Amino acid sequence: MTQAFGVLAGLAAGLALATAAQAADAPAAAPSPAAAWWAGYLAKARLVALPDGRRMNLYCEGRGAPVVVLDSGLGDGAWSWASVQDQMSAKTRVCAYDRAGYGRSSPGPAPRDSKAIVADMAAMLKAAREPGPYVLVAHSLGSFDARLFAFTHLREVAGMVLVDPSADWQMKRMAAAAPKMEALTNAAYAGLKPCAETPRPPERAKPCTLGRPAPSAEAQAYLTAARGPGYYQAMLDEVSVFAQTDSEELEAARQGLGPTPLGEKPLVILTAGSLASPGLTPEEAAGAHRIWVTMHDEMAGLSTRGVNRVVDGSAHYIHQEKPQAVLDAVAEVVDAVRQARR
Repeated sequence: MTQAFGVLAGLAAGLALATAAQAADAPAAAPSPAAAWWAGYLAKARLVALPDGRRMNLYCEGRGAPVVVLDSGLGDGAWSWASVQDQMSAKTRVCAYDRAGYGRSSPGPAPRDSKAIVADMAAMLKAAREPGPYVLVAHSLGSFDARLFAFTHLREVAGMVLVDPSADWQMKRMAAAAPKMEALTNAAYAGLKPCAETPRPPERAKPCTLGRPAPSAEAQAYLTAARGPGYYQAMLDEVSVFAQTDSEELEAARQGLGPTPLGEKPLVILTAGSLASPGLTPEEAAGAHRIWVTMHDEMAGLSTRGVNRVVDGSAHYIHQEKPQAVLDAVAEVVDAVRQARR
């Protein structure tokens, strides 16, 4: 499977972006924990009805407070967290979900910007009777959702872990180090569009449903069926508003909240230690990674207790490549929230 540099898989800024076939489940999680997670997800995830009649697929495990809510990157459903959710749930209650148009969740009306996604999150958690305040854990493009949720529902957020998060206006900022980004991103878009067509072109029928091997036959069948035209349209809808609209919404929501809008809420950012850079020179890749780290350092300033940690030996999918780093960060934030409540 090929990769493209750009916004397509939710990295949008200097890290390897999966093509449509890979974005759903790449890179593969370790077989044992992932297989156990899939068995639970397929059997126990529930469809939560929203006020408008749509349904969101929610999978929760464990008990205790605060409830941890997992939001995935572009093209990823709850399955992105297959290698870590079970272990997180030994400490507290943990909920992962499929955004509109992914997995079993109903498609959502356009635009699929962060404002719409946050509205879905809030409605879903309320309808599911999962109590806040929450610890939000978000990967890549999901960072926009988590941060906007926090800015607009501040009392409902107790802390946050952002896993190699996308950053405001990152495409513009990354262009200084990687001027090829726009052309590479446009090429990635071109590869997605045929997969969203109904009916699909015959030559795309197989490539659009391929991905890295799943840990079980049941999981493989689910992912193959889930990669229909609606799945790709959901991806295209999300990415179409990423470069500008989502950043504008975050910028507007932050106004009036002060220099540290999250106050003293615990915030841990995990940054990939390496940059997959197809199409870039080593110098461009190194420059892009420096900007990526800088943007994450700035993001840590959202809280007086914010910290950015570079995870050596990991690329964009830290929760799959270096799961212990994510498990440790979530446990740290959960413990800090519990300590503050005493």
